[in-house]
Amino acid sequence: MSRQSRGEWAIAIAAMIWGSTFVVVKEALADITPVLYLAIRFSVGAAIMTFWLRRLPSRQMVKAGLLIGTIVGCGMILQTTGLGLTSASNVGFLTSLYIPLVPFVAAAVYQVRTGWKELGAVFVATIGLGLMSFDPSSFTMNRGDLLTVFAAVLFAFQIVLVKRLGVDGEEAWMAWFQVAMTAAVSTIGLGFETFHVVWTIRLLWAFAITVFGATVAAFLLQSYGQRQTTATRAALIFATEPVFAGLASFFWLGERLSGRAWLGAGLVMLGVLLAELKPGGKKEHSSK
Repeated sequence: MSRQSRGEWAIAIAAMIWGSTFVVVKEALADITPVLYLAIRFSVGAAIMTFWLRRLPSRQMVKAGLLIGTIVGCGMILQTTGLGLTSASNVGFLTSLYIPLVPFVAAAVYQVRTGWKELGAVFVATIGLGLMSFDPSSFTMNRGDLLTVFAAVLFAFQIVLVKRLGVDGEEAWMAWFQVAMTAAVSTIGLGFETFHVVWTIRLLWAFAITVFGATVAAFLLQSYGQRQTTATRAALIFATEPVFAGLASFFWLGERLSGRAWLGAGLVMLGVLLAELKPGGKKEHSSK
């Protein structure tokens, strides 16, 4: 297996973890306010991840980590705040806008060109995401939706910058900075939120799963994987996250998926396959 293939499998596993734990987080938020949940989850995660840090980071890594970590933290605050002001379906659809934004951000910031095959794959996956989460009969734009759009833009920059500014051999530090800065931004955000928590078995279980799985393991996998492939291909693989979320809801919560949602999930997977199995044409390259 090539280095790129290993990296893309790592991204796929991270997307699977994030998607499948969505139902756990959704239930846990009945017992805790979103920003407090993020502050605790990412603070504990950052503390645990220090055990993977064997040496001090380079100056380049510190600069990149602080920048990208702040972007991730702000994106997650905007997304969770938006979730409280609009519908979950709107948040799911608008957050997924980062998928088609990635190649344009890469082109605008670093003059990275994406091949037509990958652009076509992005288009197919985006249509699939829309079918899964976009309901034109109930969609209205409000303040929560605008916050979610801003979050999607930040997540697009995150994917591009991890690829561009990451340092080989320092993937663990990249993961740590993203987690630690999210913890810091979330802790600051507590000053703007009336927060509460009810300590239940459900909440403790959610913390155990999301701290070790969706934070420590997933961010390490993401940081390693994104260094091995292009930003556009990484974004495409991350598009499978809502597919895994839908499957988890189907199997664990008994939620029924509509035919439209199943079609959308199929198109997302088709988009990934188009990029993976037919990568011909011009490939993404940079001046790095």
